Amino acid sequence: MKIFLAQQNYHIGNFAANTEKILSAIREAKNQGGELIVFSELAVCGYPPRDFLEFEDFIEQCMLAIDQIRLAADTIGVLVGAPSRNPVIEGKDLFNSAYLLYEQEIKGVVHKTLLPNYDIFDEYRYFEPAYAWNILHFKGKKLAVTVCEDIWNLADNPMYRHCPMDALMLQEPDIMINLSASPFDYIHMEGRQNVANGLLQCSGRANGSGIRWRIDGDECHAGHYA
Repeated sequence: MKIFLAQQNYHIGNFAANTEKILSAIREAKNQGGELIVFSELAVCGYPPRDFLEFEDFIEQCMLAIDQIRLAADTIGVLVGAPSRNPVIEGKDLFNSAYLLYEQEIKGVVHKTLLPNYDIFDEYRYFEPAYAWNILHFKGKKLAVTVCEDIWNLADNPMYRHCPMDALMLQEPDIMINLSASPFDYIHMEGRQNVANGLLQCSGRANGSGIRWRIDGDECHAGHYA
């Protein structure tokens, strides 16, 4: 499967420019024979949107952008980050989500589970954590899709009670994809590789057999994938 990773600079609330960047990358990936293109966490609205999430017209603009992107996702799959509404009255009104768009349809939506509330992050103030973890099916492959913090709960003294990848690895995914909007530093890639290896070891697949791991605009290979 030919997967494109789009690292782009999004501006918070600039829906027209953000959407055009995303659509442009989709066109380029199509021209190069891409089967799936992956964008970052909350790419549609920019990260971190903070109190803008409390305005209904801001969320409506997110939904309109997803609808535009959906129409472009005809012969190519698109994984893109945006808020989504929580249909359950209990809890917060929004999820931090990743949308799988293909054949001009929303094929699946994955919600972020681990919501950081430290340093520059304040996500638990706005978002409801996910309470179910399922792979997404795409072109005969099983995708384990997570959002940023969802893969970083591997320390000896973990911050969170749940680890989404524990549930996803039981479903034997072919590809693991993580959408992030993390601050950049020069050793971030090394940390990501350590996380990927740790997840494989925790799952009992320490040799990475059959798995390819993708984070942000970087790719961490763990065994062979065709």
